[in-house]
Amino acid sequence: MALLNKLSLSAISSAAALLASVTLNINTAEAALFKFTFEAEGANGYFIYDDSAKKLEPLGENFPLAEYDGSVEQYSINAGGVVTEGTKGSQQDIHHEARNIVYLSRAGNLGYDGGVDDFILYVPPAASGRQYGLSIRFSYPEGIFSDSVAIRTSVSDTARLRVYPYWDFPNTTGDYTFQGTVKTKIEQIPEPASVSALLGVSAWFIFRRQRRQLLSA
Repeated sequence: MALLNKLSLSAISSAAALLASVTLNINTAEAALFKFTFEAEGANGYFIYDDSAKKLEPLGENFPLAEYDGSVEQYSINAGGVVTEGTKGSQQDIHHEARNIVYLSRAGNLGYDGGVDDFILYVPPAASGRQYGLSIRFSYPEGIFSDSVAIRTSVSDTARLRVYPYWDFPNTTGDYTFQGTVKTKIEQIPEPASVSALLGVSAWFIFRRQRRQLLSA
């Protein structure tokens, strides 16, 4: 029996390692979740979002701004006096959930950020239980997004960050409480529930198969 257990555990361990490698590779190719991370002295945080969220262009197709309502699954921010975190809730109107915004600002457009490209996390009042929205704005050199408002799956490694905790546009943007250069990155992440479920079921089948083979030997 000791030999049986040793062989079974060895088989499961080897199979689990192989399955983990294969499953992670599959999820890396197909997963729709991405994690945007930023870090600098006095500012850090992240948000996880779904790149399959529907694109909305509230100001029309000819205006370089797109919102991805309800795209954000989880966020954590510590910058400019703002310390907050949250997860996707159960708002009846998905527009009230945290979302990504891509805005390619140009002279003559909204005008509050100048000639830069923006990748934005916006947490509306309904999602945070606050009076104002929270706008976390990452500005990159003009042109790096090729004039596209598609949701971002990669960015440059540095950006200018501005934190607006009193956002009530178009009435007011409020004053920003932090401005500085941050390191940024986007990485695709696997969906852990899928990985764990597949590994668990596969290991169980392998264990039963190995046990039957040894008992019948």
